[in-house]
Amino acid sequence: MDSQIKVVLTSFMVSIIVALIILPILKKLKIGQIEREYGPRSHLIKQGTPTMGGIIIAITLIILTAILYSSNKAILPLTLIIIGFGIVGFVDDFKKLVLRDTKGLKPAYKMLRTFSNISNICIIYNKNRNRNRNNNTRT
Repeated sequence: MDSQIKVVLTSFMVSIIVALIILPILKKLKIGQIEREYGPRSHLIKQGTPTMGGIIIAITLIILTAILYSSNKAILPLTLIIIGFGIVGFVDDFKKLVLRDTKGLKPAYKMLRTFSNISNICIIYNKNRNRNRNNNTRT
């Protein structure tokens, strides 16, 4: 339990440090929320709020996985799933911010890419599990 608390606190601290670095960059690049003109007026308040905060989570995850769990291959599928979800979110935000498409990625594409990410990881995980099982029965 103590090690889990240490990991959570470490990841929180690393996230804060990464956020302090990334948020000014996002503001400087004017990467902010874009609201539809025909939407509710109350949503216009969000206009310009920095978005793409998921990149902070992704960077933190990659740093901590590399430092704390580099020898633990069991965590790799989970890390890849999270990065896969992050890529879907990044593409959605990219379409909204850079291509100025307020709708972003179509929901069907989001679901397809999410399902694809999970399917690929399940296949990789099962191959590794079967390989480990075969290696253990040979000895």
